[in-house]
Amino acid sequence: MTKKITITLEETLIDELGLIALESGKKKAQVIREALQDYFDVQAVSKTVQEYKMGMLKTISHKDIKAELGL
Repeated sequence: MTKKITITLEETLIDELGLIALESGKKKAQVIREALQDYFDVQAVSKTVQEYKMGMLKTISHKDIKAELGL
């Protein structure tokens, strides 16, 4: 399901958005959706890296994975 929202952007961002949409043949809404999804993906990876650095995540060696899979 999609919902409509209204945002306010600086004119330079609107100009860049229009240019990228034109060059890619995509609608502005699609460019914004893709940019937001990319941003969310980067944030998720950054969070995972931070958790790893803090010792909050367990890692598994390649050897252990192969053994678990019977390879």
